[in-house]
Amino acid sequence: MRYDVILCDADGVIVKAGEFMFSQQLSREYGIPIEKMLPFFKGSFALCSLGQADLKEELAKVIGGWGWTGTVDELVEYWLTKGTQFDAEVIEYIGELKRAGARCYITTDNERYRGEFLKEKLGDGKPFEEVFYSAKMGVKKHDLGFFQAVHETIGGDQEVPKTRVLFIDDDQKNVDTAKAFGFDAHFYTNLPDLKNLIA
Repeated sequence: MRYDVILCDADGVIVKAGEFMFSQQLSREYGIPIEKMLPFFKGSFALCSLGQADLKEELAKVIGGWGWTGTVDELVEYWLTKGTQFDAEVIEYIGELKRAGARCYITTDNERYRGEFLKEKLGDGKPFEEVFYSAKMGVKKHDLGFFQAVHETIGGDQEVPKTRVLFIDDDQKNVDTAKAFGFDAHFYTNLPDLKNLIA
């Protein structure tokens, strides 16, 4: 295999996006307009994703206005389960890469609760070794510092040359940043294309 390490995005790659997104499902099942949620996602959620605010505390300030009648904990549980549907075929393929000798990690811009949820479900070798999430690292993937910290953690150039690392993401800005850092980076569109790239 030409890669020693695979860095894989969460939402849009191993987690189904589009109609499966948390906001889309919450709107569809509970009648909460997405327009009501947008200010939160464009505002305080960004702080949560950097570890500068707590998701539950910030949600408590807005869910009344959304029309959510349950508790904050119930909403977060919904987010972590119903709003986080894994793509089984992608995860199975990552397992194949792991069995072929690649070290596989998740890299994601996510707040603490969801980052730890991903780690619990898919980390510790199931099939990903670790989950690098922005709230824990204090920096997002559009920043070179994110990839610097990841590279140092997995061993740096002495153990893993940058050219032996493949970064997969469905956000072109993140792909461009990873390329600028020196990783081989691929804009994710679908699993067959990814298989062709790695083959």
